[in-house]
Amino acid sequence: MPCRHYESDDWGVSSSAPKLKAELDKMARIACAAMEELVRQGKADFLVLKNEEVRDWWEKHVEADRREKARVAEEERKARVKAEALARLTDEEKELLGLKKPTVKKHKKFQLSKEIAKEFDESEKLIKILEEEYSKLEKGI
Repeated sequence: MPCRHYESDDWGVSSSAPKLKAELDKMARIACAAMEELVRQGKADFLVLKNEEVRDWWEKHVEADRREKARVAEEERKARVKAEALARLTDEEKELLGLKKPTVKKHKKFQLSKEIAKEFDESEKLIKILEEEYSKLEKGI
């Protein structure tokens, strides 16, 4: 059983709340382990019938554990179904459904334009150098 103190989940966020929650969860695990052992030995009925507080806590705890196990099982089932469904789709189908980022295919024109831009940058630099040198020659430096 997941065994924790379910009722403390809605507490405020004071600085001591997390410590108290951890301690309550620990106590719930201890009490749960003791009750599970008594159930296994067939002795739980005596304690549960005799003490109303124990009976109420145990019934609520068993039900809360059952719901938590069902919730976790449902999450796992959904994750498994999702993974299986995605595995059946092609990359193109995933992309069209917005489940995968589109892959960028490099175009020859795009590569060519990058090369031209690089050459243009180099030409601009060369022109600037030539203008500076010409300016120096005019000044007689």
